Amino acid sequence: MLTVTLPDISWLMWLVCLLIMLITTILVYLYYCGLWSSIMVSTSETEYGPLTMAYKTIVGPYKNTGNFFTEIFCLLPDREQLGIYYDDPEEVQASQLRCAVGSVLAKGDAKPVPEEMEKMTRNGFKIVHLPKPSYVVTATFPFSNIMPNFLAVFVAIYNVYPRLRNYTSQRNLCAYPTMEVYTDCGIIFLMPLSRHDEFIVPEFQKEQISMATTGLENYGGSLDAEV
Repeated sequence: MLTVTLPDISWLMWLVCLLIMLITTILVYLYYCGLWSSIMVSTSETEYGPLTMAYKTIVGPYKNTGNFFTEIFCLLPDREQLGIYYDDPEEVQASQLRCAVGSVLAKGDAKPVPEEMEKMTRNGFKIVHLPKPSYVVTATFPFSNIMPNFLAVFVAIYNVYPRLRNYTSQRNLCAYPTMEVYTDCGIIFLMPLSRHDEFIVPEFQKEQISMATTGLENYGGSLDAEV
């Protein structure tokens, strides 16, 4: 007959407690990363813009942007970060995906700080002025981290982009490129419904643009479509 001693029970209780604590910690972390956040996609006017952006361009897998965002955060930790994605990963080879990532130096009527502009250009960034889009397809993914971590961004991408794709496809909307604004409380996704070419940085202006979440077959839509 198997006999369980008091020390054995104590160790078992410790293991159970540790397991519960580990699971609780993981669930809380996922909650703060926004795993169970409710995502609502809509078409609306936006107050985001016009803006001045210090950026670098990248051609290649979008997953390679992480190091650039880290560099941007280290240079200007108090500024919002912005990624502009020009191609659909489901339609364009990973090695040919194009994007521009950078820091928002000013928006609205505010003027860029000259010292910040000089700092960014000295580190290889270029400056571009982007207009305010009249209407956008938009969604917000909240999380509780000052600097977006890899898991939070991963969760956001796989939660938001399928909804953006379905929304624009069902309504036959011409919305591109996709802009991701990283704030201190979440990621704002913006897809302009007009003035598309004005959001293309000079390095990519002569190249054909494909929408980041909707195929080219949906480009015939307009704002008059059901929203």
